[in-house]
Amino acid sequence: MNKKELMLLSIGIFLTVVAWLIADIYHAATVEQIKTKEEIPTINKYDINKNILQTLKEKTE
Repeated sequence: MNKKELMLLSIGIFLTVVAWLIADIYHAATVEQIKTKEEIPTINKYDINKNILQTLKEKTE
């Protein structure tokens, strides 16, 4: 191998490594790292006891 072939081979390997690094950094920046499971909040339905409200109203008067 002469110096010209060695230089072209070195440049080719260098460009391959640089392209690989750029692709790896881009992949790490765009891919979501933590997968979260989204849960829909539940709505609780409460019944109002009118007897208790009336008792409380009487106590405050």
